[in-house]
Amino acid sequence: MSTDQSIRRSSRDRALKALVHSYEGEAICHDLLEEWQRVDPLSSADAALAAELTIGVSRHRLTCEHIAARFYRRRWLGLPVPVRVILALGVYQLCWLDRIPDHAVVDQAVRQAKRYGRGAGAAANAILRKVIECRGDVVEPPDDPDPRSYLPLDRDRGRLFGQNVFPDPTRRPLDYLIAVTSHPPWLIERWHRRFKPKLCRQICDAGLRRPPLVLRPNSIRTTAIELRDRLLSEGHQATLTGEDASVALAGDPSVSSLAAFKEGLCQPQDTTAQAALRLSPPQPGNVVIDLCAGVGTKSTQAAEMMNDSGIVIATDTNTDKLALISANAERLGLTITRPTSIEKLSDCIADLRSPPDLILVDAPCSNTGVLARRPEARYRAGQKSLQGLIEIQREILRCAQELASSTTRIIYSTCSLEMEENEEQVKWFCEAFPRWQVQHQKFVLPNEECDGGFAALLTGPS
Repeated sequence: MSTDQSIRRSSRDRALKALVHSYEGEAICHDLLEEWQRVDPLSSADAALAAELTIGVSRHRLTCEHIAARFYRRRWLGLPVPVRVILALGVYQLCWLDRIPDHAVVDQAVRQAKRYGRGAGAAANAILRKVIECRGDVVEPPDDPDPRSYLPLDRDRGRLFGQNVFPDPTRRPLDYLIAVTSHPPWLIERWHRRFKPKLCRQICDAGLRRPPLVLRPNSIRTTAIELRDRLLSEGHQATLTGEDASVALAGDPSVSSLAAFKEGLCQPQDTTAQAALRLSPPQPGNVVIDLCAGVGTKSTQAAEMMNDSGIVIATDTNTDKLALISANAERLGLTITRPTSIEKLSDCIADLRSPPDLILVDAPCSNTGVLARRPEARYRAGQKSLQGLIEIQREILRCAQELASSTTRIIYSTCSLEMEENEEQVKWFCEAFPRWQVQHQKFVLPNEECDGGFAALLTGPS
């Protein structure tokens, strides 16, 4: 990452504020930073640094805290959350970034920590200086590194430490994964139990990656090959992905800055998310209802599959998103998408005088299949949060079956890896409403190439 040779306090303060707000996983750092940037804009350089610090610490927070706690003589959880975040910010810069001077990292951490009680500044100074003393060089992955003193930074490099800072994976494998991959105990334990060690490690490694920007070509206007060639000609690192049906961009570009995006040639959407509608592609002239439309990613995908012929009713409980659905559809040149509030949905369907052919339930979920893109989601509070999501999903499925006719198909999808939200949820639905059955279902584990997720096609009696 390119930055000045100093740390701007405004950038660090904004990153600290976002990380504290999202500490329990209930807020999305990207959304917070965008909102604050609109209200109180930083310079482009400051905003970029705040974003880098925020997303980096979100992705690696438990690892950063583990390293800092290794050099703290007292009870780590006794520190206030803001102080823990300040130290995590410091460790992230010292261990992951290479363009920020050590003295600037320590100085700014001390300044911030002093706001949170007597002695906090001195503790921050002592801890971060010990990290500097223990921290070794960044190296290519050794053939056989001692995992207790080696921190993998990404696939191509890692950092050596002068002493053991991580648990021994042969004796404490779960504690090691928690410390090195920054996934909380409740997730590590359930993944290790269900998927066994090898696949559990795959999931954890996928959650650490910086995912590429995946673009779905607008099939009405272009193809994946044409989109790739256009982006290559503009200097982007573009490759075909998802069975050559999409384009992946490396280098973490801003999608809003892409001319192809502005011209409506593409829409950001991971290949796993795209696969849900392909279980039963809507046809031209169909009526489709998207019950959890968000900003309209799958609604516009359906409209493209239908060659902009038919009707796509897109609704969401968050009415602020209805305008975003309209804006996305307009940008893509789609005319059949109808953003509709939940309160007006029944009337809208009645006016059609035609039952829906397809109802899409892209349900709110734990996001455990997309932790590379939503790193904050890993910090949500365990089983209690999961149970609440399960009830929400069931309520949406009940709504879907009430709107369905005997010929309607339902596609249920999540970006979750948890059985309770996926296989068990569609099993519950078919037991609660016996006329429905699962025709197809697909489950994908996240890896270096794609996100994880689940989708099932549900149909009534033939």
